[in-house]
Amino acid sequence: MAVDEVLAKAVADGSSAPTLRVFGWQPPAVSFGYAQRVSRDIDTEACSEAGIDIVRRPTGGRAVLHWNELTYSVACVDDDPVVGATIPDAYRTISRCLVAGVRSLGVDARFEPGRRPSPSPVGKDVAAPCFSSTSQYEVILDGKKLVGSAQRRFDGAMLQHGSLLIGPEHKRIVDLLPRGRDRLRRAFSEQLDTHTICLAESGHGDIDFEHIAKGLESGFSRELGVDLIAQPLQPDEEQAVGELVESKYATEAWTHRDRERAGRQTG
Repeated sequence: MAVDEVLAKAVADGSSAPTLRVFGWQPPAVSFGYAQRVSRDIDTEACSEAGIDIVRRPTGGRAVLHWNELTYSVACVDDDPVVGATIPDAYRTISRCLVAGVRSLGVDARFEPGRRPSPSPVGKDVAAPCFSSTSQYEVILDGKKLVGSAQRRFDGAMLQHGSLLIGPEHKRIVDLLPRGRDRLRRAFSEQLDTHTICLAESGHGDIDFEHIAKGLESGFSRELGVDLIAQPLQPDEEQAVGELVESKYATEAWTHRDRERAGRQTG
């Protein structure tokens, strides 16, 4: 998460070109949205016992269990003329690229053009997982969510994260709910079964991570009309990431802080 924040700020100050990044998680981790309340929505002891990390994203949205999936991030200036200057425009453009990339793999993905976000039907005490409903412009397969995304704009930058489901492990997030939430566990499990699909469940489980990554890269390149140049972090960026991890992302103060409002967010 520190890498994505550093890249977003570098793009905003003009020291970096717009960036697409794809990565996986080791070990598995639950990521929480910028304003989410970790202690309310997850059993941290259960995560620790299962060897699952906890991290807070710089973007908005709800909890995601990153396990057997591919995460992408897009960083650009917040008024980028190619990606789009508004939140809906950027979502639509990025989803178009994702759909093109997934379809290049032989997967009949589409993007949801009109459905609005669905509120959790189970009350206000615990937030539903990210993948429990499908929102406008998200990537779907057979009518179910294949990619979930969250976006935030800050300091002149636009940063969007998303998770493309390779296997069904994301559903195990219900096992990490606070103790005594059996009713919610059943309800969220039903929502995840109803609203999500992974490549393995659609008969495409033989597509490996590297192949998916290449497909997404080709989709962004083709839809945006740009050539993507592979580039590692520069020494000053690596230093900035290390400092940000130490001062922010690896701290209890950041990961477990209470809800605060800052910046514009959606997800």
